[in-house]
Amino acid sequence: MISTEVQEWTLEGVLDELARLDSSMHDRHFAFILGSGASFSSNIPTGKDLAQRWLTDLHLRECRSGESVNDWSKTSGVISGNITFETAAEFYPQIFERRFRGDRESGYAELEKHMDGKSPSLGYTLLAEIIQETRHKVVVTTNFDNLVADALSMHAHQSPLVVAHESLVGFVRPQLRRPLVAKIHRDLYFNPINDHDGVSNLEEGWKNALKKLFQYFTPIVVGYGGNDGSLMGLLNSLELGDIAGRIIWCYREGSPPPKLAQEVLLKHDGIKVKIPGFDEFMLQLAAKLVPDFDLNRIAERTEDLGKKSADRYRRQADQLMKALAKGTQDQLNTRQVMAQSVKPRESWWAWELEAAAQTDPDKQDEVYKQGLAQFPESSELFYNYALFLSDKKLDIASAKAMYEKSLELEPDDYDAIQAYAELVFRHDKDYEKAKGLVQKMLRLDPDNADALAFYGSILAAQGDLVEADSYFRRGLKLDPDRVGNIVEYADFLSDYRKNYTDAEFFYKRALELEPGNVTALGNYASFLAFQSKKLKEAKFFYDRALILAPESPLLKDGYKMLLDVMRKEKVRAGRASKAQHKDNEV
Repeated sequence: MISTEVQEWTLEGVLDELARLDSSMHDRHFAFILGSGASFSSNIPTGKDLAQRWLTDLHLRECRSGESVNDWSKTSGVISGNITFETAAEFYPQIFERRFRGDRESGYAELEKHMDGKSPSLGYTLLAEIIQETRHKVVVTTNFDNLVADALSMHAHQSPLVVAHESLVGFVRPQLRRPLVAKIHRDLYFNPINDHDGVSNLEEGWKNALKKLFQYFTPIVVGYGGNDGSLMGLLNSLELGDIAGRIIWCYREGSPPPKLAQEVLLKHDGIKVKIPGFDEFMLQLAAKLVPDFDLNRIAERTEDLGKKSADRYRRQADQLMKALAKGTQDQLNTRQVMAQSVKPRESWWAWELEAAAQTDPDKQDEVYKQGLAQFPESSELFYNYALFLSDKKLDIASAKAMYEKSLELEPDDYDAIQAYAELVFRHDKDYEKAKGLVQKMLRLDPDNADALAFYGSILAAQGDLVEADSYFRRGLKLDPDRVGNIVEYADFLSDYRKNYTDAEFFYKRALELEPGNVTALGNYASFLAFQSKKLKEAKFFYDRALILAPESPLLKDGYKMLLDVMRKEKVRAGRASKAQHKDNEV
């Protein structure tokens, strides 16, 4: 018996079904079909809101009889049949055409005004989390906004393939390496499709691409009114079995699926479900689908990403300032511009830039002290002062005190912990102190390849070679192309394990990845000179390294030692040759 009424499930039943499909059918994927209702909580007007605003504009312009906007709408001629203020969303494209007739660009500008600068709501954040952490990576949308891509970017997830024009539909395929956002009415900046013909008819390329897509993806419709003929026409044209599973149509109280959507759901044996809103639905769905789902973890990760981005930006500016210290006049002018580009002495970073602008270490020291007197709670300024004291002033005791102060103010500052650990390990040889600090780094980030390699170096220095080897290998497994860690492992194999064959393999691997890496060149040259006794090859790599870093004390010392060995070898060879010559004469 053919049903004449669309099935309606409870929200709990739908969420349970989606969780079951996710766990038991690994060849089944979900595709999220989003309309303007999904963007409402991001402060972007819905299609209905815009249609009603524009209808009000038309009423203001054209109504001379004094009728209400609702009464005037019925005879306005916007469409051939009746239209009311309440049903305006159904006639969005016709209203857009009439409102912006003769000046379509002003219509696009109106859309840009409503969408520019809007941030993704919680629902989009959670959708991004689902896309990143599960196999459900497709969004099909009639929206012009960029909220899906923005949410993925904000949380440092994988960037999506955004197909915002029909000329790009060849890139839409069921087997995807990255998330897909299919914008079937184009992007805000690509002449978005708003006219009646465009909204009513889906371009042929989109029809073919989406038909193939829906054979593998179950559509979950959220915030979509179903008032355009393009997507609805495609769904209605599909045969029974052309869609993987059943369509799930989410609607809010007072906005049930329209007649055409009801027909599509009946045809494909779909389900409708009432939801409290886009954000609320995504929250409950993420809790079902995302492994170890934790809202606070998402917030902390996002906050950490923002801090790291700001820190990286400041650090790069600092490095640029310092790199320009002994340059040409143009470079000195650039330093001056940088120093003047931050309001003087109004933030800890302003003090940092002022310190970096100094060429006299004593003046730098004085600037740091003044800055810390004004900002005694700035962990960042204490950290930068510690770096200055250890690297420039060579005042190790004071540097350690500044690191301690920085970490007292910000105990989980990863960079400060790492720099402090490096100092006590390399300079003080305080392996236990360094070990404790790196253990804290690993608690903060267990899969950090650099921390794992650092821990391996400490264990090696303590004589625990087997455990050290395991930490080096764990780090290289996580990040096999991290050149610094590859060189460090090669040094370990050479210096501690006397495994020269494997050591040379890793030195060469590092130089394959970065032929101009000074540390790799210098350490390999040292290995060739003093372990493998390949003096000519060693000189070749020292020469390359010194071209790149002619002032490096380590390189100059190693090169000098190599030349001494080569001279002694030449003298020894000369004596041996003379002795052989005498023997031959006898």
